Parts: sequence; C-alpha cells; structure tokens
Amino acid sequence: MLITQFLQKRKSVRDFKPTAIDKYEMDAIKDAVAAIDAEENGVFKFLILENGKVVSEGLKGKAGYSGVMIEAPHYVALSTVSETMENRLKVGYGLEKLNTKIIDLGLDTCWITVDEVDASTMRGVFGEGGERIHFLIAFGHGKGKKLFSKETTSSRMPVQEVVFEATYGNPVSLDTLENRGLLDIFSTLIYAPSHKNLQPWRFVIRDAGVDLYMVHTDEDLRSLIDMGVVSFYFEELVKTNNMNGKWTISFHDEGDKLRIGTFTL
Repeated sequence: MLITQFLQKRKSVRDFKPTAIDKYEMDAIKDAVAAIDAEENGVFKFLILENGKVVSEGLKGKAGYSGVMIEAPHYVALSTVSETMENRLKVGYGLEKLNTKIIDLGLDTCWITVDEVDASTMRGVFGEGGERIHFLIAFGHGKGKKLFSKETTSSRMPVQEVVFEATYGNPVSLDTLENRGLLDIFSTLIYAPSHKNLQPWRFVIRDAGVDLYMVHTDEDLRSLIDMGVVSFYFEELVKTNNMNGKWTISFHDEGDKLRIGTFTL
C-alpha cells in the first residue's frame, strides 16, 4: 500500500484473535527486525514475544487503554542502550518502521505505552533491562473491523498550522509548498499518529531544507517518540515523491519549543 494511503487510513486494532500468525509471517518480521537493528548499529534491542499470553497476563491492570490490557497473540518491544533524547527519537522511528512492515504483511497492530509500569513488573515480564522498555507493538489478526476503514476518528490540524515558511510562526503559503513539491507530503503527514493526538511537530521551510521542531508540553518524553514517528514518515513520503535527503539531528531548546534537526533536500 502506498504510504499516502497508509497514513490517511491508519487505525489501531485493540481486539485480536488469539490465533498465532503463520511461520512465514513471523520469519518476515524477524528479518525486518534484524535489518532495522543493523541499520542502527546495535543502538536498539528488539524483543519479540511470540507467546503473547505471558505479556498480557503480566501487564494486566497495569498497561493498555482505560486500564484494560490489549490481549494479542504476539508483541514486539524495543529498548535502547541508553536513555537520551536522540535514542527516544530512534525508538519512535524504529518501531513505526517495523510497524509498517508488519501491516504490509496483512496483519493488524496496536501501539501500547508501558512507561508508567513499575520496573519490577517490567523485568518480570521482559527480563533484565525490561525497565528500559517504554512501548510495545501488539500484533496479530484483528477481530471485526480491519486497520483500514473509511471512518475518521480524530481531527487534524491543517497544514498551515504546523508548517511555517522562513521563520517559526509564519504560516507557509500553499503555493510555496506546491512549487517546492512538498504540498502532497505535508497534506499527508498531518495524519501521522501521536500520543493523545497532540501532533507536537512543527516544520519550517527554508531555502536549503526543512527544520523540525517539537512543541513543549507536559508530555515531552512521549512526544519525542512521536517526533521519531513523524520523521520516519517524512522520509518515506519524500522518497515516494522522487526526492532525496536525510535528517541531521541537532537539538536546541528554544523556550516553548525544541528544535530537533534539519532535513536537507
């Protein structure tokens, strides 16, 4: 599925069938994990839990949505060797990259936040280092509605509220985006998922590229994960529009916002 269609119709599934996925699907996911891990030179530590009951029982009442743990046949967790802002970005980037590959196999997924679960429980479920795991992806075959449907469940800020031109706060003109081949990219990017749908990202279009900012809130640690997610989708959308470039990460706090880095086009 094209990344444009994927983002505009993307939904999580919270009810999974208990049936395990096929071996070839699990092998494909393991191959994807190995490839992503190699790209980041060991910064990540992925953990695939094929027996999902161990996870769902261990985290019952402590994680999930509205106090109800999402029960799935399988889960994948991701931690990093150290807790830094850049590594939090990489967690969001790496997990969402894997998430898209799982969905490409025709499977359903759901992100689960576990950063408020006590360290003892996390180590009990995931082993040594489990306390460094803050997010999981549940995956398998969903019950009822599929991941993609025609319904829209949450509003999104329009492009001109999240994309600026030359200076932060100066709304970009759609003509500028069109002329630079970026209109379709940002029109799609507003559908990227984020914690509580906060959409903490902001972009500034400059001559040489695009600067990425995060708006400060009480949810900054989770927003950094979201920034990794949106940076992944920006890269993918740029590729589909036959453009090249890469992110250069350089953090700079500017009071009410954090400058994340620059994508050179």
